[in-house]
Amino acid sequence: MKVLRLNEEQENRWDDYVKNTPQATFFHLVGWKHTVERTFGHRAYYLYIMDGGSIRGILPLFLVRTPLIGRALISIPYAVYGGACADDEKTTHILLKEAKDLAEDLGVSHLELRHLYANDFSLPTKDLYTTFIKELPRDPQDCLKSLPRKARAAARSGLAHGLVAEMGLSQMSTFYKLHAINVRRLGSPVMPFKWFENLLAEFAPHVNVLSVRYKKKIVAAVLTFFFRDTVMPYHSGSLKEYAQYQINNVMYLRLMEYGSERGYRYFDFGRSRHNTGSYHFKKHQGFKPRPLHYQYYLRHGKELPDLNPSNPTFSIPQRIWPRLPLWATQLLGPRVIKYIP
Repeated sequence: MKVLRLNEEQENRWDDYVKNTPQATFFHLVGWKHTVERTFGHRAYYLYIMDGGSIRGILPLFLVRTPLIGRALISIPYAVYGGACADDEKTTHILLKEAKDLAEDLGVSHLELRHLYANDFSLPTKDLYTTFIKELPRDPQDCLKSLPRKARAAARSGLAHGLVAEMGLSQMSTFYKLHAINVRRLGSPVMPFKWFENLLAEFAPHVNVLSVRYKKKIVAAVLTFFFRDTVMPYHSGSLKEYAQYQINNVMYLRLMEYGSERGYRYFDFGRSRHNTGSYHFKKHQGFKPRPLHYQYYLRHGKELPDLNPSNPTFSIPQRIWPRLPLWATQLLGPRVIKYIP
């Protein structure tokens, strides 16, 4: 077996492997590579193994430079899942060895692998994050019934207020403003609009936006990925002053119904840190937390990198950021987020 680096001629074969390998995720698709490169300019090292003329395993990596952690190899930046996917354990270990060798050659501080599934790599692992995945009802009319009692009551309350949901990319600019408002409120920098333009260029028609109106005003929206049999809301935003109308409860109910109606089997609510607001909201919707396996190869035996909102280093910026005007966060956010992969 031979470890190779992806070139343009092999991109279709890479994607065919991703689409047909259960442990591969949406983020392993080549389109994510193009989106990250074109938006932020990070250099990609996409490793794969050929055996008998067929791909047997893949490991996408990016070289990322940040002021806080220096240079690192990450699989995969701006994604909640990543890491190695292969036909067997032997192949995953060959990919891991190649990634370690690449980390040594590049002189990075560490290698980070964001695995959705457990493995036997015996690497230091961070247990900060969980994900939430649930099977969708076959009948969209059963989506409301499938919610826990309190979440079901909240969704019904929102529907009683006349909230209307619609799907369509015509609301991208409105979605982006809501998303920018949302992340500013959380003290986080916003992605550049170019990021979303690149996502659409790479993944249409597997990306769409569901928006929620109260009367004539769009008050919430979510950009969602559709991959294989899974619906995955990924970027969202809502107006806090309309929270009393249960806008988020209605938004995700309608998204579940949309997925069920089109034959999708699973709803992937994505990553949350333990005991945060999003963590509790997802549990409230009837989703069970599932641990993520973020693993690290540390070249010099240092502590695990701590580039996340729980780090006290970010406490002052997180308090200042929500006080800035929206235009300022939309100007500064894209320049900052490049270094928080």
